[in-house]
Amino acid sequence: MRLSPLSAAIIIAAVVGIRIGVLPSLGVETYFQRGLEACSGLGLLLAALSFERGDPPLRPWALLAGALLLVPLARAALAFEVVLADAKLGHLLLILSNFLSIAALLAFRRVLLSTGLTPEWTPGARKGALAIGGLLVAACLALMGFTLSETDLAHLSPPALIALGVTIISIIADTIMCGIGILLVRLVAPMMGGSVALPYVLVALGGGVFLLVDLFSVLQQVTTQDQFDAPIPIALATIGWAAFTLAGLSQRGIVRGG
Repeated sequence: MRLSPLSAAIIIAAVVGIRIGVLPSLGVETYFQRGLEACSGLGLLLAALSFERGDPPLRPWALLAGALLLVPLARAALAFEVVLADAKLGHLLLILSNFLSIAALLAFRRVLLSTGLTPEWTPGARKGALAIGGLLVAACLALMGFTLSETDLAHLSPPALIALGVTIISIIADTIMCGIGILLVRLVAPMMGGSVALPYVLVALGGGVFLLVDLFSVLQQVTTQDQFDAPIPIALATIGWAAFTLAGLSQRGIVRGG
């Protein structure tokens, strides 16, 4: 599936439009959400399977596919209330998914650096990176602080404490992914305009947008994306899952068509 930046943008916009404008009237938005989450993992898995064993890009695509395939499993475990050592299995799977996602984006960074085509770090670029990093750290601390301030820690049960841990870890992981995602865009800057850069830009978009989703989760005090009742956070979450899906399909198209 060869994608151009324009076609990817059109597809994402269409998916968001269907999610917000059509599905609520049909009452199937939750099923669509679950399906889109599953498609993101499957799309990335197809990208991983397009590489041969030993190919450097195989590792990051496989890690990210594994991370996102854990999300539907976590949803199912939470729905069936599967418990492991007094902790909900779904929460443990979501924590693992966050760690694997970070590992995947770091592996993408290593692959891009190994090409030797990445831009050099000028003093201006370093200052910009420090400024962006500072903003991300401030945002992360603010989100965590607000979340903790709204929680009665002294009276939390062990399962509720683990659920809170999932939220905090998600905020930290999404902040790190946003930062690495911005870095990935910079690293592929010399290749911008070509199809080779598109999968990495889509991965960066998927990894970065969920920090904004976390912001709305904290402000609306919701624990799952299905509980959003405003179009902006719903659109952001949909963009994230769709971007991951298209990233995988785009990468597979490049490898198979190359």
